[in-house]
Amino acid sequence: MTDLLDADTASAPGTYPVPAGRGRWRLMLHNRTYADTAPAQTVIADLTEARSRKLVTALNTPATFSFVIDGWRPAVRYIAELCTEVVLWRFDDTTGNDVVIFRGPITASVDTCDEQSHSVTFSAVDYGALLFRRIFVSITPTTISGLDQDYCAGTIVRNGIGLGSSSGTGFDPGRYLPLAWSPTMALPVIAVNPDGTARAAPSGVIRTLSYQGNAVVGQMLSDLAKLGDTTAGKPPGSGSFDYDVAPFSALPTTSVAGTVDALRIFYPQQGITRTAPALYYPGNVTALTRAVTSADYSNYWRTIGNNQNVSQSAAQFYGEAWTSDAITGAAGSVGLWENGDQVADSADQTLLGQAAQGQLNLHSVLLPTYTVTLAPGFYYQGAFCLGDTLPLIVQSGRLAVNTTTRVVGLTYEPGDDGPETVTVTLGRSPRTLAHILGDQNAAIRALARR
Repeated sequence: MTDLLDADTASAPGTYPVPAGRGRWRLMLHNRTYADTAPAQTVIADLTEARSRKLVTALNTPATFSFVIDGWRPAVRYIAELCTEVVLWRFDDTTGNDVVIFRGPITASVDTCDEQSHSVTFSAVDYGALLFRRIFVSITPTTISGLDQDYCAGTIVRNGIGLGSSSGTGFDPGRYLPLAWSPTMALPVIAVNPDGTARAAPSGVIRTLSYQGNAVVGQMLSDLAKLGDTTAGKPPGSGSFDYDVAPFSALPTTSVAGTVDALRIFYPQQGITRTAPALYYPGNVTALTRAVTSADYSNYWRTIGNNQNVSQSAAQFYGEAWTSDAITGAAGSVGLWENGDQVADSADQTLLGQAAQGQLNLHSVLLPTYTVTLAPGFYYQGAFCLGDTLPLIVQSGRLAVNTTTRVVGLTYEPGDDGPETVTVTLGRSPRTLAHILGDQNAAIRALARR
């Protein structure tokens, strides 16, 4: 969620202890505004009474934050669903400053009352999640032709923010989202390198895309990020990118720095390879789960598109990709594991092949998923970030693991009494019911537009 720290300004962990009289984490309530506004101008209250705070971040997934507060406390009266936002800060003991970790509007609440108490559970999402509540409103297909995928991503987001209704109502200023505009691309995405520094050159991956009305902006961005590059000579796995939303980003923009968030496009991926810190169990990891499932593996992928024909007997329009593992039948081989999906909006053969290759890039390696809980006090700001590759050592029973694996999720749980719990997901993002239902809904919406 945050940029890597500058080695020239960061000191050793613990150099700057958390100031007396406060915790490491601070939760602030702000008014939502519909213009670039400095956070100091929108503060409503310091939510010091919040408890059970939990921040969940994952690769290419909107961040979510939840907390519980006594329904009788004065500050809770200022919280208005959809109209207010929360900003979560973490004190960085390597620089002595508070670092913003999350910003987003309150999107849900649950009041629980009994004879003795009244508690309220609030949920918030980052502004990247609001792209899943924006749709294309054009009544004819919108085509993005022959552009670098950085520009394609920016055009998708710009259309989602800038378009009004199909009949022409502009929805200003309500359509505003606090996403930074790049001075080089004039689009609401910021091109960055794997370490989060600004990227001068575009990715060099050219795409041609077409979208129908009612296509969901967030889903289109997610699908674009997963496309592979089928150009001859390109290595397997190339073409796709990662993205996130950095709150109150200090990256150069045409907006006032520090007032807006940055939708960052990482190419070729988010994160760098680190030799330290190594995560080891037992040691700086106090609890661990390891999961391996064939549901995450496929060595043949087939993607169906739109054949533009109402007849059920018409030939399907498809793209496909496979690895050599699907063919090998020698002892010890895995055999054939097939899977498929659909891009019901697409009638472009090249795009369908890229979609199939992108899915194969994700699923053609059987990776364990590790969920590890770090020892109290081990994690510090900048130790590692989402996307980084770290050494992992596990010695327990049948597990004798000495490998490197990628950080795909970080969960922070600031303790009500001070200590924090940091949980790291490594290897592959878990497949959740929300992901399954989201894919099904996306497919149904796409078919309804045909």
